[in-house]
Amino acid sequence: MSSSSNTAPVALGLIGAGLIGRRHAQMMASEPSCSLAGIADPSPAAESLAGELNVPWFASHAALLDRKDLAGVVIASPTHLHVPIALDCVRRGISVLVEKPVAGSVSEGRTLATAAAAAGVDVAVGHHRRFSPAVGVARALLRDGAIGRLIAVSGIWSLRKPDAYFAEASWRSQSGGGPLLINLIHDVDLLRYCCGEVESVCAEINSIERGFAVEDSGAVTLRFASGALATIAFSDAAPSPWNWEGSAGDTPFVPPTLENCYRFLGSTGSLEFPQLAVWRHGEGREASWTEPLHKVPHEASVGDALGDQLRSFCLVARGESAPVCSAGDALASLAVLEAARESARVAKSVAPAAI
Repeated sequence: MSSSSNTAPVALGLIGAGLIGRRHAQMMASEPSCSLAGIADPSPAAESLAGELNVPWFASHAALLDRKDLAGVVIASPTHLHVPIALDCVRRGISVLVEKPVAGSVSEGRTLATAAAAAGVDVAVGHHRRFSPAVGVARALLRDGAIGRLIAVSGIWSLRKPDAYFAEASWRSQSGGGPLLINLIHDVDLLRYCCGEVESVCAEINSIERGFAVEDSGAVTLRFASGALATIAFSDAAPSPWNWEGSAGDTPFVPPTLENCYRFLGSTGSLEFPQLAVWRHGEGREASWTEPLHKVPHEASVGDALGDQLRSFCLVARGESAPVCSAGDALASLAVLEAARESARVAKSVAPAAI
């Protein structure tokens, strides 16, 4: 998307200037569609970042929200602060882009979604992978039957977060700070976006490596409404080349590996992602293990998912577009992760909460 040269930049604020917040700030400061009206975060690092970008710094988000020119806010605070801050924005009629997960729990997220709907305020959620051109191609291939009926998906998200990651923010080693809500929710949202709604979840999780109060590893099985199954092994304690950040090459601090992190298996073929190669038998040949498979490459345009998400939110803040991922849509992904945690606790399949 591109902004019109006749349209003044929309004023956006940033609340939370940590790992992802810094990326948002730098992008907002250089994006022609918007102007960065200020950064709210009490940390000295945030004050320093505001100085680097030559924008106002606020020790509290309330002070930032008092600006009369503010049309939208990006919330990149710790998860437990997402809903309280977003509700403050909604009460002021300010559009919100809140980082994933939208809330720490489905019940808390429902409070935000209900309040936003009643106030007529748009809440977008930062599931930026939906803006990836490769995801768009994969979704179209699956929906157009390029591999027949979807039968199963195999996914891996695994890398080793450094010890400093946990030392610099204590909440990351506590409930809600592990890879289920911080990382796997992206994979679940992507699979919902490409494969449809999830009917049941079966999961095992543990903290085998670090021994924190929060999980560091696990495995999740999803059953979609279509009957297709997906399995995802995940860990933030095991180095590997198989994770979205390295596979997609779209995260500055994670070296690219360009290895596939998902494989979609269908009745007439299979799809590698993000390399977008379809494997199937030759035209007119029997679908049999005795027949050779042919690799058919597909290409996606070079994109900037996080940047496109920001440009999309600028349109939302102007009132010109609806969110690509709304609070309600994001809640459905959160419900899957909540069901996964409950499944691990009771050792049986659990249906996600209805949204």
